[in-house]
Amino acid sequence: MPLTLPVATHERLEHFQRGVRRNVVESLREDGPAELAGVRVGDQVLTANGALLHDIVDWKYHTAGEQVELGILRGGESLSVVFRKGYDEDPGIVFNDDLFDRLHLCKNKCVFCFLYQQPKGLRPSLYVKDDDFRLSFLHGNYVTLTNLKEGELDRICEQRLSPLFVSIHATDPVARGRILGRPGDEPILPILDRLADHRIQIHGQIVLCPGYNDGEVLERTIDDLAARHPSVRGTYGGIVSVAVVPIGITQFRERLAPVDIVCPDQARSVLAWCEPRRQEYLARLGTRFVYPSDEFYLNTETPVPPRSHYEGFPQLEDGVGLVRLFLDDLEKMRRRLPKVAKDPGRFTFVTGEIAAPLVTQLAETLSRVDGIEVNVLAVHNRFFEGNINIAGLVVGGDIVSAARDFPLHETVVIPSVMLRDGEAVFLDEMTVDGLSEKLQRPVMVVERTPSAAADAVLDPARHRTHLRDGNV
Repeated sequence: MPLTLPVATHERLEHFQRGVRRNVVESLREDGPAELAGVRVGDQVLTANGALLHDIVDWKYHTAGEQVELGILRGGESLSVVFRKGYDEDPGIVFNDDLFDRLHLCKNKCVFCFLYQQPKGLRPSLYVKDDDFRLSFLHGNYVTLTNLKEGELDRICEQRLSPLFVSIHATDPVARGRILGRPGDEPILPILDRLADHRIQIHGQIVLCPGYNDGEVLERTIDDLAARHPSVRGTYGGIVSVAVVPIGITQFRERLAPVDIVCPDQARSVLAWCEPRRQEYLARLGTRFVYPSDEFYLNTETPVPPRSHYEGFPQLEDGVGLVRLFLDDLEKMRRRLPKVAKDPGRFTFVTGEIAAPLVTQLAETLSRVDGIEVNVLAVHNRFFEGNINIAGLVVGGDIVSAARDFPLHETVVIPSVMLRDGEAVFLDEMTVDGLSEKLQRPVMVVERTPSAAADAVLDPARHRTHLRDGNV
């Protein structure tokens, strides 16, 4: 059946189709509603029940009902396909991308933005600044909500895209505008209130930048957000958690706004202020609410809170609780280690400077197994410099430099967080094979948990087979 669209929709569709064809059917579930109705691989799905589709969120929202009419473009011909299904049943279509129009880019000039602090010559994708609310809902990316297009806040509320992850940084409009590099004030509380009124739960993020949003600004921000917790509002929607993360600074800050790192004394002050507030919030809100990131504890050598203090780890992707998970897994792994290794070996674990004490604990534990010897190479990040000291930003070239005067063992072990997702490539484009060639040793890639490291060390042959099967 030919597809008939209103004139206004046609105009929007022509503009929409000038972008990349991402709303294309990549695969179909066998005998699913869409396949049985005649949808084919390669079809471009333009509308669902008359609504133009911008992304997978639109797709799921407009196809939730029992009857679905799709507007399809096939070989230059417009078609209409109608089928029935169960309410909320998946129609059985897999698309080639989650975003059908294009990624929403960020126009902010945040003083802490890492993309501005990278050297030239890296792969293009590392310079793409996104601020896309769809990625916040779908994948937990943090968004500022300052780059919303007309009608998009209405859409978030209408479709109840919950939870969202919002970069708040400061509730004071002047301070927030300044930290985001915006030309004027940037009030966030009215937007948060509107989202909460529409039953949307929000996880907030504060990147702590001394001189911009520390001290009284930070304290006021956290108090303002706590006042919008669902238990205070008496609603489902509201601010359910807030992470505080210190700014990361590299050596590449030419022509950028001056900003200082969070020094150990400041980090101690933040922890000293947060802990009593966390206890107060627990009594009043039923949650500790505010979560300092792991760096605050590591950089001040403060004991990491027990697992219960993380309340399900709502801010794990913001670096809140990874150390606790590591320590808990280390304890479990320690209890199941054999006394003697079936396949003896000597290994060097590679990590960033901030995690070196943790990885050293892991190495010492594994070295208690008869036949296993592990030492730790802590790599100083010369590529980025500044206060960048996490394993995830260590590059291959810095590993090679650090290894020159280090007693490497027969096998080098690196965590997978150092590599591009799904690929054996570092940020500086060195490959794992290239690193192995330069170090003249085999390089094993493991997940960043003690259990994964133990499995690889105690059964290296099985681990290498696992890698050959395509699991980096």
